[in-house]
Amino acid sequence: MEIWSGHKPSIRHCRTFGSLAYVYIPTINRNKLQPKAKIGILVGYAVNRRGYRVWLPKERKVVESIHVKIDETKNGVKTLFGKVKNYDYAIYQLDQNLNNDSDCRALDEKSSSPKPPSSLDISTWIRLEKPRKKSKRLDVYYYPPSKERLRTINDVKIYCQRNKLEFHPNQFNFKPTKTNTRLEEKSECDNETSSDSVDEASLVNDIFQHEMYMTEIPKTFKEIQISPDKEKWDEAMSEEIKL
Repeated sequence: MEIWSGHKPSIRHCRTFGSLAYVYIPTINRNKLQPKAKIGILVGYAVNRRGYRVWLPKERKVVESIHVKIDETKNGVKTLFGKVKNYDYAIYQLDQNLNNDSDCRALDEKSSSPKPPSSLDISTWIRLEKPRKKSKRLDVYYYPPSKERLRTINDVKIYCQRNKLEFHPNQFNFKPTKTNTRLEEKSECDNETSSDSVDEASLVNDIFQHEMYMTEIPKTFKEIQISPDKEKWDEAMSEEIKL
């Protein structure tokens, strides 16, 4: 500009960005007990008028004003927020044995490969053959430790995939090992209706007794805290306390 106009431009208004700045508050907008200025950080110059742009951290906004006192000896960020944090960046070094891109890809695939599924303990599962009321057919169900009823081999496969367990179809047998003779007995005896209800009750009773046998009753409060049924024991104790 000095070459074009022949006049040396004024740089009196130039200030260091990031310096500590004080924005004057007009008397009409404050009382005698309030501060005369707001403290902020200089971030630039006003766009459409003479003045400066100052960021006020407490109000989380940028204001433009010509009535600004700037202290270029102090850094606004360090003064208002303390020491600036230095972040350490991790430096990764490739193995010297990796000579080409194929080795790198092989290592990457190995590191990103999923974990193998856990082994399935079939001894913790319950297998039940339930007779139907109006046919000779028997339905076979499997109950995992979660007490979820699985009707088919496909249900078992989905359950194993969802819980990341090894799936071996040979471990599961959905073919009944006995026949349903209730209908034949009913044709011979008119009182079979009552025996049906007894069979159903005995079946439910067998399930209940099996679950009681599989359930470990904790003897101390510490054993309750590490029990897989902790929530149920806590709920039972809460009900006892209320009574």
